Amino acid sequence: MEEKADRPSELLRWLVPVFLVVVIGAILVYAKDEVDRRLARAGGTWSIDFGILPDWFPPGFKGQLESLQSVPSRVSLLSIRWREETQRELTENPWVARVERINRTAHGIGFEGQFNRPSIGVRCEGGWLLVDGVGRIIDFQSGDFLAEAWRIPEYIPEQGDLQRIDPGQILRGSEFAELLSVMAVLWQERIFDRVPGFIQELAVTRDEGGERLWRFHTNVGIPLGWGRAPASAAPKVSTIEKKLGCLRQILEVREQLQIAGNVQGISLCSGDEPLVREDW
Repeated sequence: MEEKADRPSELLRWLVPVFLVVVIGAILVYAKDEVDRRLARAGGTWSIDFGILPDWFPPGFKGQLESLQSVPSRVSLLSIRWREETQRELTENPWVARVERINRTAHGIGFEGQFNRPSIGVRCEGGWLLVDGVGRIIDFQSGDFLAEAWRIPEYIPEQGDLQRIDPGQILRGSEFAELLSVMAVLWQERIFDRVPGFIQELAVTRDEGGERLWRFHTNVGIPLGWGRAPASAAPKVSTIEKKLGCLRQILEVREQLQIAGNVQGISLCSGDEPLVREDW
């Protein structure tokens, strides 16, 4: 009988430590979360190493990168979830295309990744919208001219300067669809990396039927006529490959064109050979 009476006491002695461990564990988890929350509210400081930026990023330009400075106020650097939270904050920045690595440094946090590169600068009130290949606004640069370091052309919309648009929004409409389709071809050909600064501006005119005709303004002072954009629904006079073939020929003789002062313009959409135009 005494042995049976001792069994509940032994069970109680076994359960009490287990219960205490569970309670203490719950208290520790709560305390850790509370510390994380307080640290997140308290924030902190870190510095952006602008040396990691690509060579096409203009010196001194910060734009939306400045918003990265506020990440410590939203992320606890001592949290066990700091890496995931930092990655989420970074990828919400319009400049950050992909985060490949996040690590602690002597000064706080560092990361490696890829940046979104602007495809073209579109004129707006007070400056330029830096636009990527799908028409998304990455950032804004003030001033009358784009920084040369971007290695991208300028474009003034048909209706004139746009209102300033916030980063993350998309340029919509047939005009910008055509613009981006032309730019996609030029980027695929790597024009802006192989011969930076050659095409300085894209412009548009209308033919007798009201269709847009696209033209490149070059640094040799001679406009190049591309014709209808790939995204245009109107019939095309020439294929994209023929136009690119003509453009490649122009690039080979661009130095000679620079000293030729009697060329009014050159059409890239008139066949296999570029056609000098005198009626521009």
